[in-house]
Amino acid sequence: MADSPRLPSPRASVADAARAISPVLVLVAGAHFFNDIYMGFLTPLYAIIQDKFGLSLSMVGAVSMIAALASALSQPFFGLLFDRVGGAASIYLAPLLTGVLVSALGLAPSFGLFLVLLSLGCLGSAAFHPKGASVTPTLSGSHPEVGMAIFSAGGNLGFAAGPAVIAFFISRWGFGATPILAVPAALVAGCLALLLPARSARRKMAAPVSLRSLVQDRHDLVMLGRLVFINFCLNVGVRGLSTFLPVYMAHQGVSVTAIGGLFTGMLALGAIASIFVSQLSRRTGKRSLILLSAAAGAPLAVAGYLLFPHPAGIVLIIAAGTILTFSNPLLILQAQKHSRGSPAVASSLIMGLSWGLAGLAMVPLGALGEIVGMPAMMIVAAAFPLLCVFSCRRITRD
Repeated sequence: MADSPRLPSPRASVADAARAISPVLVLVAGAHFFNDIYMGFLTPLYAIIQDKFGLSLSMVGAVSMIAALASALSQPFFGLLFDRVGGAASIYLAPLLTGVLVSALGLAPSFGLFLVLLSLGCLGSAAFHPKGASVTPTLSGSHPEVGMAIFSAGGNLGFAAGPAVIAFFISRWGFGATPILAVPAALVAGCLALLLPARSARRKMAAPVSLRSLVQDRHDLVMLGRLVFINFCLNVGVRGLSTFLPVYMAHQGVSVTAIGGLFTGMLALGAIASIFVSQLSRRTGKRSLILLSAAAGAPLAVAGYLLFPHPAGIVLIIAAGTILTFSNPLLILQAQKHSRGSPAVASSLIMGLSWGLAGLAMVPLGALGEIVGMPAMMIVAAAFPLLCVFSCRRITRD
């Protein structure tokens, strides 16, 4: 009787995963960190620009929407463009553009120029994500899950750190000194240009494809739509936490520092958890963990809202945010699996389209809160991920 194949031991699996973390992969994740840290700057800046340019609340809201449109909903267009024409250099030029332009916002003499700098900086961020996500799996060998988790964690940690970094910097040196914050982006871009030049990056990416190739297989197209819907539902839950709960907490007399610490901790834990969950998916499969993210995260969020401001409610809210976000790299990999050789487009659908739509969903949720009250509206937002549980069960097994 032939010997049955041996499964790798857990210790060997961890060792292999550690070897998959190459210096170039860490640099790409670092570029993602700094790319998204500049996007995290925007939250504290809204109050500053309202005072500087004399903006109404509706104009402040318009600035937020412009940033969302430029940084998220434009990603599928960049993904399609890069999958067709290459654009390998965007892996380091895009975060450099983001860092330079967003850091220059403090020098804008007028609201019009502020919007131009912000829009172009957000477009740089949008251009980075599809290409960064498409090259990451090839940098981690036989452990693409580990590579994608580290890439995703870099962005989440950067976005979480952004508000604290810009608030501290402005409090010490003023809004006009922000251009110096472009230095980290320039250093990371320079290192990537040396260690992953465009020619080398191009060899690690898929061959150019056409839009017709992407949509010709109905099964893959339906699966991509299903994955976008799942990530949209999960992100409505997360954005509901991060958009409305701070307002509610402020009404309860919670300090800004405590609010910032809560959400920084939540996003950081989600980023760290995604690395371990991605490695676990090699044993359990991605579908079961994505299903767990929706089915467990939403009830925990609802319970947290109901118990808040009791400490148990805060713990449950942090746990909910962590669980709702740890499946993000798994969804990106699943989308790339059904992209028919168009990984940048697939990545942009998950990181751009679904995130952008979730951001726009905050408008009707806010209107609902004005009708039924903020506590009831937050329950709706917390329970929203349950809408995708059936879709999670329809994901193909890997």
